[in-house]
Amino acid sequence: MNPTERPPAIAASHIDARRSATSKVRRDRFSLQNATHLPRRFLRVVQSDGLGPAMGRARRKLRTLLRRFRSKISAGRFGGVPGGFRIPEPVDPYDAWRLRNRKTSRRGRRLSESLATLSRPIRFSIVLPVYNTSEHVLDAALASVVGQSYGIWELIVVDDASAHEYIRPLLRRWALLDDRISVLERAENGNISIATNSGATLASGEFLVLFDHDDVLDPDCLAHLALYLEANPDVDLAYSDHDKIDENGRRFAPEFKPDWSPELLLSYCYAGHVKAIRTTLYHELGGLRVGFEGSQDHDLLLRASERARRVSHVPQLLYHWRVLPGSTAASGHEKPASFEAGRRAVEEAFHRRGIDCSVVIPSWAARAGSAVFQPVMPDDGPRVAILIAEEDPSSTSRLIAWLQTSIYRNFHVYVIGSDGRMPKLGRFSLGFEITVLEGADRGRAALWNRAVEAVDEELILFVDGRTEIRGSWFLMQMVGWSRLEGVGAVGPRGLNRQGTLDHAGLSIDPERSVARKVFEGLPVWDQGYLNLARVSRNISAVSACCFMTRRDRFLSLGGFDADAFPDDLFDVDYCLRLRTRELRCVISADCEVVVPSASKSRGAEPRAIATFRERYPDVVEPYLSPHVDPSAPDLRVRPTVVPVGPSEQRLRVLAATHNLNWEGAPLIQYELLSALERSSKISAVVVSPRDGPLRARYEEAGIDVEIRPSLIDATDSDDRLAVEVRALADRLAAGGFDCLHANTLQTFWAILAARRAGVPSVWSVHESEPWKTYFSDFPAPVAHAALGSLATPYRVVFASRGSLDLWKDLDSHANFERVPTPLDLDRFRARFDGIDRAEARRALGLADGEVCILSLGTVCERKGQHDLLEAFRRLPVDAAGRARCVVVGARDGLAYSRDLGRRAAELPADRRDRFTIFPESGDTARFWLAADVFCCTSRIESYPRVVLEAMACGLPLVTTPVFGIAEQVRDQINALYYEPGDHDGLANRLSDLIRDDERRGELAAQSSWVLQGLPAHPWFVDQYEALFRAAAESFVEPDLADAERLASAPARRVTSARV
Repeated sequence: MNPTERPPAIAASHIDARRSATSKVRRDRFSLQNATHLPRRFLRVVQSDGLGPAMGRARRKLRTLLRRFRSKISAGRFGGVPGGFRIPEPVDPYDAWRLRNRKTSRRGRRLSESLATLSRPIRFSIVLPVYNTSEHVLDAALASVVGQSYGIWELIVVDDASAHEYIRPLLRRWALLDDRISVLERAENGNISIATNSGATLASGEFLVLFDHDDVLDPDCLAHLALYLEANPDVDLAYSDHDKIDENGRRFAPEFKPDWSPELLLSYCYAGHVKAIRTTLYHELGGLRVGFEGSQDHDLLLRASERARRVSHVPQLLYHWRVLPGSTAASGHEKPASFEAGRRAVEEAFHRRGIDCSVVIPSWAARAGSAVFQPVMPDDGPRVAILIAEEDPSSTSRLIAWLQTSIYRNFHVYVIGSDGRMPKLGRFSLGFEITVLEGADRGRAALWNRAVEAVDEELILFVDGRTEIRGSWFLMQMVGWSRLEGVGAVGPRGLNRQGTLDHAGLSIDPERSVARKVFEGLPVWDQGYLNLARVSRNISAVSACCFMTRRDRFLSLGGFDADAFPDDLFDVDYCLRLRTRELRCVISADCEVVVPSASKSRGAEPRAIATFRERYPDVVEPYLSPHVDPSAPDLRVRPTVVPVGPSEQRLRVLAATHNLNWEGAPLIQYELLSALERSSKISAVVVSPRDGPLRARYEEAGIDVEIRPSLIDATDSDDRLAVEVRALADRLAAGGFDCLHANTLQTFWAILAARRAGVPSVWSVHESEPWKTYFSDFPAPVAHAALGSLATPYRVVFASRGSLDLWKDLDSHANFERVPTPLDLDRFRARFDGIDRAEARRALGLADGEVCILSLGTVCERKGQHDLLEAFRRLPVDAAGRARCVVVGARDGLAYSRDLGRRAAELPADRRDRFTIFPESGDTARFWLAADVFCCTSRIESYPRVVLEAMACGLPLVTTPVFGIAEQVRDQINALYYEPGDHDGLANRLSDLIRDDERRGELAAQSSWVLQGLPAHPWFVDQYEALFRAAAESFVEPDLADAERLASAPARRVTSARV
């Protein structure tokens, strides 16, 4: 490979098949070589631990080797899929959500505990207008009120002179059954507005809950409302999520809504059901307005939101909207008059807000039977400065040609050259002014700031010169939305030339500290979830490719922060600063731009990302529900539980680990649990098959440890597994644990035990081996149980996207999630106290000017350290003479490790002493301090801790980009990539860094910024606390077949040492 060429990044799911096959052969070869060393290791264990332990370890090792051999033979090949296993069919996302949110005694208990803390119980007045309702539907509605878990309510039923004779006797029977029910019998029929207002006059509660006669309240509806309203006393209007229910009780079409979105409410009645409005506010408004029937709720919400101190969303599904023939729940076509009522309600709302526009129903919404509305903004208004950052004259010419078609004419065009250039414009014969401005010689943010200072128009439209704007109404609509009180910035939908959305606004990705494009990749015509892709609505941020804002607001905020964000993220930062002033961002969905294909950059610079993360450590995304997947183009539903229990309540967690060694996954779990224990968030007990040095650390943190050696043999057969699962399930049940945390795929036995005990679980996966082969060493029934258990946990948490993608075939219940595992920097840096770099280098025999290339990690085939040796063999003489390779992690028990030592001894004489191998060690600080370059040769890694440690030490990296590594480092910024097995490519990259001190320093300087731009350890701890709390209230579906099999397993006493 040419040393100037960049090697392609290796996608996790596309590893070369030949390399994979070769790796399997090598693994099998090394397994056989390991077997030949058993006698020698047996003697060493006899000398150190005695004959009994040595015999036990030898039996287990031989049994494991035999089991692997048999399983591979039965599979017909080495590394085959466990025979008979079938990939599970995906469960409907909402069915998966309903399963996780099914009522449980734990959740009911936590809800009761929270209700017990209410200092001022809230009384609700439920107003239910009735007219000719079918008997069984009305019974269901009334029963859903009487069955509320929160009992401080009154139900006012208003019979609007129903013609059916059974109505009033039915209502009177219910009133006799419960004295909280009163019935108002109207003498003549009015309509739903009149009937509701009649009932509201009798209300004595603090809040009114408007309830339709054919719908159903969730049993905990009022309880959730009471908790939320008591905790937020300034809320005058609250709404929740809802779904639909058919005549047979089947639930479907959930609507998981964003937080309060004033401009979305102008597009359609998204708030819907259930709604609770302060009774005094309802009366101030005059209740429902007669003449808006069919859209009376929408009209009420629009008017109420104008006077309410605060409008809030309760992110719980509390209402079931009945779909019956002739109801608007089925289709807006059922009641066309409701469309006109809604249109008038929205039009009047705009007029009350000072916007003299007309309102129409878009053609796509009319065809779909959706009550979606769109304003036609006035064609006059404040003057607009259109700032075009010119990239090339042809693009500018297209923009100016488009402006000739604009209906809105009160604007002035400013064309700005970038990079200090003065743009040259041809002769244009136009009816508007064009001024040419000299561009700044800094980044885009500085260019815009300088331009805004040079103009004096009221509104500013920023336009990337490569953007293509569509529609003669574009300016008219953008200006109209910008004039609404409380709106800080307005942007259009972004399209690409492939017929899909580039974005419909930007959301905030707290994990990556960047903006995420909402609905990216969705077809342009697709309405998206809840019509959100095609309606004007609130959004967290708009894109700098094109957006509008008021000049005075821009200047009062200091413009774009060009120092912190010279070229990227300045638009998102500006929008978030608008939020701090309680100003909103809006996407005008009927305005569209085609974004430049060249605008897709490699991402913001590391320093900008780090600054953004530091500036907004607790940023939240208010306009996407926690019940949807924000990374999915269609915002598909994901099975999330929003906990109701007291947040200060300490959770009892049983944590399972495969060992207690001072290494990657066990260490990550220790840091997590000890941090949560210190903050009194959890009370943990750790269970492990094997003892190890981390036990002492757990003891120091006040965490009990249980050693269960019998678990070591649990995977030998399904019978053994059944016995161990039953024993651990009994421990879970007896211990009163709220949740189980399993760490690594090897602890699947803990997931099975949790399912048997009915205890919710969270499973952390750190491995990156493919699912088809990971459990292939186990007997088929055991492998099937392991693979099948992935549907059980509330969340299966992968440290990297690359690892998750390998296992996504098994994500049948949409419970897979990515949470990267950060480094606890404080703990890591404490290891360097009192150690000096110069001293560390002298101890390793490093001379001044020598470049130390460090490889740290268990020497094994998975980590591929042979690559480094072979690359060192190929280094040019001058580079090899200046370099010293230090490999830390040799393990004599591994054939691959011994083979590396043998090959190192065969290096040429001038290189042999420059390639040094050290055994595994927990004391690595001196190696880190001495190093100048870190080399990672791994074939399989999830989210390696050692890469984070290298960046924490400010080292440049040469690394394979497999799996999560590509999510940690930045190619050509703080790291150089090479393909696994490409010895020449690795040699070339090492040579470059050995020879070029300046380049090595540039990459090293960026490493700390790249690390700071990644999630921090406190964020990681908070994420897991949230997962544990949500899991603790989730439903666990029992596996009936597994339960029957385990129930028949013989019980036995399990060896356990509790510390």
